[in-house]
Amino acid sequence: MPREIKKAVGEVRRCFRSVGLCRGDALLLACSGGRDSMALALASEICARSMGLFLSGIVVDHGLQEGSGEAAAQAAAKLSRMGIRAKIAKISLDPEEEKENGEEAAAREARYGAIRREAEDLGARAVLLAHTLTDQAESVLLDACKTPSSASWTGMAEECRREGVTYLRPFLRISRRETTAVCREAGVSWWDDPTNGIEGEAGKELPRRSRIRSLVLPELDEISGGGAEAHLAAFASMHREDEEFLDSLARKALEPFAFALPFSIPSSLLSSLPRPVERRCCRIILKSFLDRRAAVEKQVEAFMGLLEKGKGEICLASSLRLRVGKGEAVINLCNN
Repeated sequence: MPREIKKAVGEVRRCFRSVGLCRGDALLLACSGGRDSMALALASEICARSMGLFLSGIVVDHGLQEGSGEAAAQAAAKLSRMGIRAKIAKISLDPEEEKENGEEAAAREARYGAIRREAEDLGARAVLLAHTLTDQAESVLLDACKTPSSASWTGMAEECRREGVTYLRPFLRISRRETTAVCREAGVSWWDDPTNGIEGEAGKELPRRSRIRSLVLPELDEISGGGAEAHLAAFASMHREDEEFLDSLARKALEPFAFALPFSIPSSLLSSLPRPVERRCCRIILKSFLDRRAAVEKQVEAFMGLLEKGKGEICLASSLRLRVGKGEAVINLCNN
């Protein structure tokens, strides 16, 4: 077995074993037809066959680009030739989501919705996503620029839960260069999404992630003397461990409190905590009540400012008010 394929298969097998997959478990592979997902399909099929797992595929067609239907059909056909039964899911974007968060975010939500429904229909133990070490580096840079939060540096988890579905990312230690080599070694062709851009060239009309991929990462790699992707990904992995530890301390401090309106907690308890834990407590409290689209980090800093002063109030998103005074912090509806 060629070296790059052997490494890819090893990473997939390690991931499968780490989550305790058993003979007879069903898995769903999310495939775009790109080099990363085709390499993951190849490695996953080898592992599934040797471990007695049932592997199916889903190809999501957003219909956003000319020829997307043909690209989806070709991807499904390639999966079929590998021995993976594949379904094509044609979806449409939610107009409200697109208006609120943009086309890229709306496409992501629609894609996850289609994947979730197929996973539930199959009774899949997990869904396989082809995010790579390169994607991890891009995520760290993009999230750090978008959100002033230490959580921005954690990147993507190898295993996560979303709306009742378990997602696995076996390739977070494998770069896009390596997935390209896997496909070439196996003689597997792939489709290049035009919105990903070309290295060194990325117009403003392309998604931000694509511009980071095409322009920023190659420049960082040259400036640093190589290895920028791997270093960013490794940093994200180590930082995730730190974040999970601090989050566990915050959750323990909040255990005695019921998260229902009106919510009340002694302000002295929060202020007595180490500042990193205090910030996480504030974040957990606010995220429990605010809409996911709210600018939570700005509200977290405002919350901590009130705790430092010992009094004051602010209006939060979702028609809520936060008041600090008389030794307590209270969140309730604005009109109460």
